[in-house]
Amino acid sequence: MKNMARFSRILSIEGVALLGAFVVMVTYFSLTSDSFFVGDSIRYYVNEAVPIFIITAGLTYVIIAGGIDLSIGAVLGLSAGTSLTFSMWGWPTWAAALVGIATGLLFGAINAVIITVFKVNDFIVTLGTLNIAAGLLTVLTDHKQLIGTSDKNFLAISETKVFGVTTAIGISVLVVLVFEFSLLKTSYGRRVYATGIGKLPAFISGIDVDMVKFQAYVISGGLAGLGGVVLAAHLNSVQSGLAGGYELTAIAGAVLGGVSLSGGRGSIWRAIIGALFLATLKQGLQLAGVDPLIYQIITGLCILIGVVLDKSVYGFALRMTSKNLAKNDQVLQQGRSA
Repeated sequence: MKNMARFSRILSIEGVALLGAFVVMVTYFSLTSDSFFVGDSIRYYVNEAVPIFIITAGLTYVIIAGGIDLSIGAVLGLSAGTSLTFSMWGWPTWAAALVGIATGLLFGAINAVIITVFKVNDFIVTLGTLNIAAGLLTVLTDHKQLIGTSDKNFLAISETKVFGVTTAIGISVLVVLVFEFSLLKTSYGRRVYATGIGKLPAFISGIDVDMVKFQAYVISGGLAGLGGVVLAAHLNSVQSGLAGGYELTAIAGAVLGGVSLSGGRGSIWRAIIGALFLATLKQGLQLAGVDPLIYQIITGLCILIGVVLDKSVYGFALRMTSKNLAKNDQVLQQGRSA
């Protein structure tokens, strides 16, 4: 009985089921592919997924606050294009990077204003800005690939290695730590959760729910801009359609990590584990020689199965915990009556 109680408490921790599945997947691919669990391979696919990790952090804020941001992939691509373009024009590295981040902040602010001031549905608004950002990137590249910059300092934003770890990975870790701390340990983070749980109760409690959502969308846009700068420095080239579909991977990663699409529940580190799960799955399947089209099907199935299992395991753990508490109460009552 004690072991079952301990087991149910462990399972009740959100993200444990996904973490267990991640360990099983890594173990399987390590046994079936000699080149999977090696330093260069790990660094490669993690480095490729860094922009997704960064936008997933910003998206988590929006989802927990009860919203959605479909524009982050296209905004990331446009930010990569603007930052690389200004670097190619000879602007200093810091200025080119600021242009990319400012591009993301601008789109985040546009989303925020239309959603919170004009009260337009966030799905429609961000779908619109997704198409605007993608169209602007097509105009910027003029249907051609931006061939890159000769500024080594700009490229160093992503590719400099410290103890074998690239600065791109370091930036993503810093983003996760800073914004996870803000979400869990600050008054703003508590307001984000309260807004997602219920706008009316939050409003009655004195929370400016529109301002909370406004700031969440600006954060999401700003991190999309930062992700674009990192991606541009990593690839040193930008073409039309860059980062298309990144928003769906970020959303899927967040959902796999237990972030509730109805708002009010989740954390950044669990969302990042979900995104890392998908990146690792993709790398493993590629090394196994699986057709990319099949990968899309498998990824979709993993998302559905993962979400169902996560909810089922979490629900089972809560039921077991409730039963144990009820039995403990019954024992106490029997003791008192005796």
